[in-house]
Amino acid sequence: MALRVNSNVAALNALRHLNHTEKELSGNLERLSSGRRLNRAADGPAELVISEQMKAQITGLEQSIRNSETSISMIQTTEGALSEVSSILINLRQLAVHSANEATNDEKMLQANQGEIENLLVTLSNIAKNTQFGTRTLLDGSNSVSGVAVGDGMDFVEAKEFTKASPAEGYKINITQPATRSMAVAENTLAMEDIYKSFVISEGGRTVEVNVRDNLDLYRDVERLLQAANTSQEPGFKEKTELALQQLVANEMQRQIDQAGLNLEVMVYKPLDTLGETLSDFNNLEDVLNKLEQYPSEEILSEFNKLANEEVIVIRHREYGSEPTFTVTTEVDDFFNMDTPANKAVTAIPGRDVEGTIGGNPEFDGGEPAVGRGQLLSAAPGTVGEGVTVRYGGEPDDIIYEVFNRRENKIAGTLLRQMERSAMVGEDIDGYVHVSQRSLAFQVGPSEGQQRKISIQSISPTKLARNIDNDSQFRSLNDIEVLDVDSAQDALKLIDTAVGEISSLRGDLGSFQKNALESNLSSLRVTRENLVSAESTLADADMAEEMSSLVRNQILMSSGTAMLAQANQVPQSVLTLLERA
Repeated sequence: MALRVNSNVAALNALRHLNHTEKELSGNLERLSSGRRLNRAADGPAELVISEQMKAQITGLEQSIRNSETSISMIQTTEGALSEVSSILINLRQLAVHSANEATNDEKMLQANQGEIENLLVTLSNIAKNTQFGTRTLLDGSNSVSGVAVGDGMDFVEAKEFTKASPAEGYKINITQPATRSMAVAENTLAMEDIYKSFVISEGGRTVEVNVRDNLDLYRDVERLLQAANTSQEPGFKEKTELALQQLVANEMQRQIDQAGLNLEVMVYKPLDTLGETLSDFNNLEDVLNKLEQYPSEEILSEFNKLANEEVIVIRHREYGSEPTFTVTTEVDDFFNMDTPANKAVTAIPGRDVEGTIGGNPEFDGGEPAVGRGQLLSAAPGTVGEGVTVRYGGEPDDIIYEVFNRRENKIAGTLLRQMERSAMVGEDIDGYVHVSQRSLAFQVGPSEGQQRKISIQSISPTKLARNIDNDSQFRSLNDIEVLDVDSAQDALKLIDTAVGEISSLRGDLGSFQKNALESNLSSLRVTRENLVSAESTLADADMAEEMSSLVRNQILMSSGTAMLAQANQVPQSVLTLLERA
């Protein structure tokens, strides 16, 4: 066996193993004391990168959860205030219904009801001004998207929570086609021999049959006119009689249409247009005859010679657009369509939706035409003004008529009118819409762009039930009075509108709370749980494994220390050799 003094290889080997064991033991102690497997980058560089990213996501998720919980509390606060508003509106409606009971009310009762209504409106106004979450006022309109349209016939309707605020000049509106209404235009004047024939009109699931015989007073008036026309020798009297009869039939149509709830209007175009008058506003036989008597018979005959049967009945839908329609069936041959025999339904000429652009010209800016529905024009999805809706209430500049005799295919004999299917506009109509975006934004996720917005409109009485047609000229809920039966009826109309607006707002808030917040909150909690589990798998220490490793390394440490001591004793054997020499 070789003995060396300068190099103790056995001791160096024992020392190396001892150092390794010491390092392992130190790692065991660190992991056991921290509970983490990854305490520094050297413990696992790739795993540490993933772990840190997950930790950032987990922190964001935890804050998003707290955000959602706070947001739910805010929505609940708002909804609680709106619940009280609904109760106030119910009380207002009760008072209006009571005031409308004219037979039993006296002036003092009506004044008492009006006083209570005014107090309720003040309470409603206070709720709008004072409902807060922290220092943020919720129901005064400061958390909504608002806008204004500038241009002839243009009105701002709405903008969505995601709509971007407009630039200083606003979003440009270009109207290329105003909305029109569906209509049925008679081909000729209703002749006296057809006066007792029926008209069946259907619209919106409702049907009404119009026949002069069904109205006893009207029947008597018609009989008087027919007898006079058959016996009179006055020139032009028959023509005047036909004018009167047609107007009376049109009035009866309108009366029964209104009674049946059809959304239509009846007009007469236009027997005395060249004389500067129309019969459309006359409601009874005396009115019609009095107006006709103002014109000499020879003048009327002259006009009839020019216009032939120029007077025609026109039935028109009250709503604009391509969807509203109706049908007319009559016992009169070829009345609304030359190709349609008696008792065959004629479908109205369809209306057209408004056409145009919002936010740019598609030809030059690469945008998309806006979407029209009736008089409403909405910016197309994906365009700069997405979510903006405006109303254009302008009428077409020119309604084109074709005037010809279809049977002979020429302009001769009896002139007939048919409404052209397209309404032409001389020039495009331009305007601007300005949008202010102040919707509430909720950060519901841990990353950029994970926001949800909601617009909460003002519930001030001056902002509820606005622009509702009523005879009392109430401009908003704040103006309602119940001091007489007519104003009480109009007040009911506005209160019902306000109830609908508040109910819609509560529905929007409830949907937002349920779907955007509570559902998202559940998802956030599940995601956090899964991420914590994944991050723990990567970075947390297995305590049982670490304890086993610690015991092993402690034993190796003791053994290594003893062996190092033994290795250091090996060179001492050289001294024994020297002593014997």
